[in-house]
Amino acid sequence: MARKFYSAVLCVLALLFAGCSNHPPSAAQFMNAKKDGMSFVVGGTIRTGNVDNREVSYGPKNNAAHDQYYSYEEGNWNLDIAWFAASSHVVLGFAFEDYTYRMFLGPRFQYFGVQGWGGLSPSESKSDKGISKVVGGVMLIEQIPISENFKVGFSEHISRNSYKVINHTECCSMNEIYAEQYNEFGVGTYLAYKGFSFEFRYGREIGEPRNRFYFMTHYAFFN
Repeated sequence: MARKFYSAVLCVLALLFAGCSNHPPSAAQFMNAKKDGMSFVVGGTIRTGNVDNREVSYGPKNNAAHDQYYSYEEGNWNLDIAWFAASSHVVLGFAFEDYTYRMFLGPRFQYFGVQGWGGLSPSESKSDKGISKVVGGVMLIEQIPISENFKVGFSEHISRNSYKVINHTECCSMNEIYAEQYNEFGVGTYLAYKGFSFEFRYGREIGEPRNRFYFMTHYAFFN
C-alpha cells in the first residue's frame, strides 16, 4: 500500500512539472507578439477528426465493475494561457496548455518567423517509469501584413505531441497516469486583427491513419 501511495505522489509531481498535454502552439500569436515588450495571451483550441479518445480493455470481462482498461484522453478542446517577451527579431514565450507547460523561442520578422517549442512528458513505457521524454517541434510561419492591424499568415510544422492516458486497475482507486506521445506534421492558416486571432490547422499523425483538425482562437492583452 505504501508503495502505491508513493507511486501516486510521484505521478502527481511528474504531471505538475512535466504534464501530459502538448500540441503545437499558436503561429498567429507568436508573430503578433508586441515588439520590444510583453504580451499576455488567453485562448483555446477545439480539435476534431481522428482525436484519440478511446478505452482499451486488458483485464477480465466477467465483472464490468472490476475491468482493467486504458483510457486514452486526448480530449476535444483545451485552454491556452501564454506570456510573450519580444525584442526586434526574437520572441521568447512560456505557455500552459490546460495545466501543462511548454516554452518556445525563435526569430520573428515582418514576413516570416521560425517558432521552436518544447516541454517534458512522462514516458508511456512501463519500463521507463519515472523518466520524462521531450515533446515539442518546429514551425515555419509566413505572414502577409494587409495593414498595420490586419494580418494573414500560413504555417507548416513538424512536432512530437502528447496527451493523457490512464491505466484503470481493479486493485485500487489510485490509477496510473502517463503520456501517450506521437509524431505529427501539418499546415495551417490564420487571421489576426490587433490582439485577436483565429487559426485553422491540419495535422497528420506520422505512422497512423489519424487526421486532426484544430480551430484556435486567442486574444493578446497589453499588445
